[in-house]
Amino acid sequence: MLTDILYYIFVALYIYSVYLAFRLVFGENREAIRTLGWMIVLLFIPVLGLVIYTVFGQAMRQNKRILKLSIRSEKNLNVSPEERALVEESISNDMQSTGVTNTKNVMNLIRLLYGSGKSLVYQSNDIRILSEPKSTFDSLFRDLEAAKDHIHIEFYIISNDSTGNRLREILVRKAKEGVRVRVIYDYWGSTIDKKYRKSLKDAGVRVHSFFPPKFPFILRHVNYRNHRKIVVIDGKVGYTGGVNIADRYLLGNNFGLWRDTMARFEGSAVHGLQETFLGDWYFIDHMKHQKVRYFPEPEVFGSNFVQIADCGPDTQYKTILQGVSFLITTAQKYVYIQTPYFMPPVELENALKTTALRGVDVRILLPEVSDASMAQSCSASYIETMLEAGVKIYWYKGGFLHSKAIVADDYISTVGTSNMDFRSYEQNFEVNAFIYDHKTATHLRDNFVKDLGSSERIDLESWRKRSSIDKMKESFSRLFSPAM
Repeated sequence: MLTDILYYIFVALYIYSVYLAFRLVFGENREAIRTLGWMIVLLFIPVLGLVIYTVFGQAMRQNKRILKLSIRSEKNLNVSPEERALVEESISNDMQSTGVTNTKNVMNLIRLLYGSGKSLVYQSNDIRILSEPKSTFDSLFRDLEAAKDHIHIEFYIISNDSTGNRLREILVRKAKEGVRVRVIYDYWGSTIDKKYRKSLKDAGVRVHSFFPPKFPFILRHVNYRNHRKIVVIDGKVGYTGGVNIADRYLLGNNFGLWRDTMARFEGSAVHGLQETFLGDWYFIDHMKHQKVRYFPEPEVFGSNFVQIADCGPDTQYKTILQGVSFLITTAQKYVYIQTPYFMPPVELENALKTTALRGVDVRILLPEVSDASMAQSCSASYIETMLEAGVKIYWYKGGFLHSKAIVADDYISTVGTSNMDFRSYEQNFEVNAFIYDHKTATHLRDNFVKDLGSSERIDLESWRKRSSIDKMKESFSRLFSPAM
């Protein structure tokens, strides 16, 4: 009797798997290679394949219900042709004054980010690049202590350790002083416990996890993670970049010190980070908030331009991937890239190779040691063909490189939360600042060159001689690149 019941359950699940396989083909219009891969999983790994697809395979962009929950669909960010013409004239004048000749491509990148993700151009900001752990956290905690009206915080990782507790103590104190404090943390990425959350809530802090498991669909959203790092203080100071709230980002771990990059903004660009945070807050509790207090009149600083590009599985387009691909493809002199994980989607892989083949100096800095061994093996599987195309790749040996920064031609740069991999560009909620500024670009360029002093260039001939076991491990790991 029990055997019969199990048999019918198995048959029902297999029929459902067949239905999902056909829906993949006729309903979602994915890339052919991914459709074929998931069909194999669903049809040839009964039951287990259904579980794997439920966790990792569902295309959230196809879910119109979830799309409607996002405040992005309700933003009124239309810019008149007259306003756009004034901005473009200002950018053109700024580029000419700094000797940059790539004006047309910069304008097209700006238009692309606006068309794809409604990323506005914010002018005249104070931009500071923070690349040393102590100075980064000192600056962040100092700004939090100075908050007068509100603090908005969003991190993939908030850990219940000394750094996380220092943050908690500041937030509790500020909330008791009357500052409005909101916190978003990723449910799967963070390690804060019930006691930690209770201490925040008891002080008046509004705190929410992103995509917590809910019965019966416990695993439906486990693959969609909020990887953003955003801090907004009084609508006047903002941060984004690769740093999370955990001891290892400040003190290091068994991999050594963590080399990361954070960008601090004052000026109108903070409004872009605020829009992203409030959009995520609306995503969680479906409550709109008065904008006046959160968008004070910005101060005017130097001559520069910033676009805050956010995207995720809830957006129609892969805005950050499109922006990064265009930045690389249109570079004229050089592109320097820092990323902890290197599993580029095919369009980005082709952009890197094409740019190097036409003589542009393309350099990629990767960590020699990694906190994810399978991801490290997968990253290694891309190296040989990159080297063959003329891309220069380096192992960083000064600790663990966690920086996510790209700079090109002494004018365009991007700092943010997205790694150069499938997960960041297609599955995670991410945010990147695209910066058009000679001073910021040269700072990031100089940081990159400094990091090369703690790095070793990978030689093609030597790389080809690695062991057969390593090559097999790399090829096997690459099969799982969309899920890493």
